[in-house]
Amino acid sequence: MELLTMRNLFTFAFLFAIANVVSAAQLDKATLIGQWDYTSYTILQRGRPSGAVQFKPRTMLFTYHEGGAWEMEAGDATHTKLNGSYEVHDTELIMKKTDGSTYQDFTVEFRNDGKEMVMRDKRSIVTASKVEATP
Repeated sequence: MELLTMRNLFTFAFLFAIANVVSAAQLDKATLIGQWDYTSYTILQRGRPSGAVQFKPRTMLFTYHEGGAWEMEAGDATHTKLNGSYEVHDTELIMKKTDGSTYQDFTVEFRNDGKEMVMRDKRSIVTASKVEATP
């Protein structure tokens, strides 16, 4: 009986440790740096997708700079531009406007060897593709 209890305790400890390692995967700031072409925006209601927009290439470009600044430029008729600063904490990307107010606060996951980014908050899921630098 004691061996069975020790085995269960060991199994629980192992699974707990693995879960903490997996959940603690930090956002790789080096992967974030560069230009991202937003590809889709999904609205969430009660945690479930309720509508999505697929962007045409270069409709919305975000650039993340090494020094902690970000820029956005809309490739539509408005040519809207925004900028500010960002911070990275674990898997969280906090983007602030120049006035210091929060623009977005996302949990970020990279896919496809860092070529795709998925950003989530309580209201939306945004996907983006990394724009390859041209020589």
